[in-house]
Amino acid sequence: MRLKSSIFLWVSLATILPLTALILGITAYSEQVYLKNIDSDIYINMENIAKELDFRLTYEREVMLSLANSPAMKQFAPILQTAADGDLHINYFEEVDKLNTFLAGFQHSVPGLDTVRVLDIDGHALIKVRFGKLIPAFFEGIVDLPLAEEELVDAGFLSWMWQLKANELVYGNLPLSKRDYISGKELSIMNSIVPVSFDDNKVIGFLTARALGDQFDHILESLPRTNNIKLTVAEYNPDSAQRHGIILYSDELQIKFSQPLNPDIKLNKILGDENWKNFQTQRFGSYVNNVKNQRYYFQEFYPYNNQLVSWIMVLELDNDDIAAPFQRIRIGLLAVAVLVLAISLMLANLGAKNIAEPITLFADLLKRYADGESKFSKKAAKGADELKQLDQSFHYLVDSLEQTEKERDSAQQMMLQNAKLASIGQMAAGIGHELNNPLTNILSYTTLIERDLPQDNSELKEDIKGLRNEAQRAVRIIKGILNFARQVPPEYVDFDLHVWLKDTILLAHSHAQKFNITLKLDEHPDLSIRGDRNQLQQVFINLLMNAIHASKANDEIIISAYAEDSKVYITVSDQGTGIDPANKDKLFDPFFTTKNIGEGSGLGLSISIGIMQYHNGNLKLNNNERGGVNAIMEMPLTLNTNQN
Repeated sequence: MRLKSSIFLWVSLATILPLTALILGITAYSEQVYLKNIDSDIYINMENIAKELDFRLTYEREVMLSLANSPAMKQFAPILQTAADGDLHINYFEEVDKLNTFLAGFQHSVPGLDTVRVLDIDGHALIKVRFGKLIPAFFEGIVDLPLAEEELVDAGFLSWMWQLKANELVYGNLPLSKRDYISGKELSIMNSIVPVSFDDNKVIGFLTARALGDQFDHILESLPRTNNIKLTVAEYNPDSAQRHGIILYSDELQIKFSQPLNPDIKLNKILGDENWKNFQTQRFGSYVNNVKNQRYYFQEFYPYNNQLVSWIMVLELDNDDIAAPFQRIRIGLLAVAVLVLAISLMLANLGAKNIAEPITLFADLLKRYADGESKFSKKAAKGADELKQLDQSFHYLVDSLEQTEKERDSAQQMMLQNAKLASIGQMAAGIGHELNNPLTNILSYTTLIERDLPQDNSELKEDIKGLRNEAQRAVRIIKGILNFARQVPPEYVDFDLHVWLKDTILLAHSHAQKFNITLKLDEHPDLSIRGDRNQLQQVFINLLMNAIHASKANDEIIISAYAEDSKVYITVSDQGTGIDPANKDKLFDPFFTTKNIGEGSGLGLSISIGIMQYHNGNLKLNNNERGGVNAIMEMPLTLNTNQN
């Protein structure tokens, strides 16, 4: 049916009731779309809030770690060491005054930190600076040291602190001072704690800081509040009945992070017990409180790196504020419905013509654009089912663009890969042919030398045998290079992973000992894998040699393997300098190397990745947490050799 006839029929048969229903349906749909847009905007706002809070916490952690490793703290180390031994350092008061002055100036330049403390190994506060003002040492503790704060021993907390790693920042609630303990008032944010150690082994004290929370208040207060949104932040801490659900920030209740906590005001009193129970099973999403006619959006945020404690951000929105514009729209639309109906009947014929022609023209333009035409001439088109034609033309345009982009990307990727493989092939063929002849001569000479050796000289015979074995291994490597250059598939066999790992590590062991580097074989599965044993050994030895060259004396290279999802992963992990991000995209390029001239040709990784691709595998290089590189050989446990 043509569009012109359809419009005329619809309008002619229309009455006030269906027109009214249509109007109400449109407004209801628009309201739902509007709600979805609001939902999307609010989730984005919550993500932005989380990012802002995380940025502030990250900044404070970096400040604390820098402070813990500052020259002033290092100068104070003998005081902490002497205190840890139970004695009073001869320069105790002089060094305390210096560090007090430094910390007071530090607080003035870095806002947001309420109280900074320096504790000895037993948790005694030797130094306390609050709001940029130092607290004199007026108290005496169990030990013979002047303290800046009255002792309140918490054996459990002290035991927890002794288990912390040196120079790693964690969060925890310090025991309250006697004054705070009597008042029972706590602040919203946990104390940041850095165990102080300057030999990376023995902890001699602790640096702690408490954020007042005014910076967090400033962040939250500066965020825009569209649609009268109200923000609430509460702590989710099931391990602490006193803090679980406690309100940290609330627009409605005028509660700030910088204020002492009120244990009587908790999130379940705002949400209701039933909604609070539902929230504990699903801590992201939204729900509607029909009793209060409110919409709640909530998201969980983890502020502390070592605590299973989270902050719950809840955004509250009144449904009446959302629905009010649409209520006014419905009333206005219903008022003009009769007038619109009458006018529509008169203009139906003209309107159908004016609508159908532009739609048809637009569909034709889309089709010609998809075919590559960039210039168009205006042409009035008439035909059947114009709306369907418009839809088909649009999809034709989208499909054509997507297919073109896929083909272009695929072609570019193939060209780059082929160029790299061609370069490697040309280089490998030349080097292989040049090295084969000298290696053949070496093997011949070893045979001649062995014939002329005295029968009782077993030690020299062993040396000649080792020379021959190494020359034969070089021949096998050259053969692998030539096979790779000719694109000859590997010779697949089944071999034991455990034996293969130990044999290959043994080949590199003497080279590692030369540089006083330890090769450690970590846990690995006892299984059989399929592949070209020699070619894979070439890849593995290349990774070991790269790790040895990147390591320093007394470093340890860890070799490990594991199987997962029908694949085996073999990892070589060193403690070197890691991969420069500027070089990451060039690691597998032929002739690219970061070694000194004469130490490497830059071909090892190029040949290695080609071998791994022949095994339907991959070779990955990533920086690790030890400062070096993890080189990972990834390949399937079972190879379909028909594909190679």
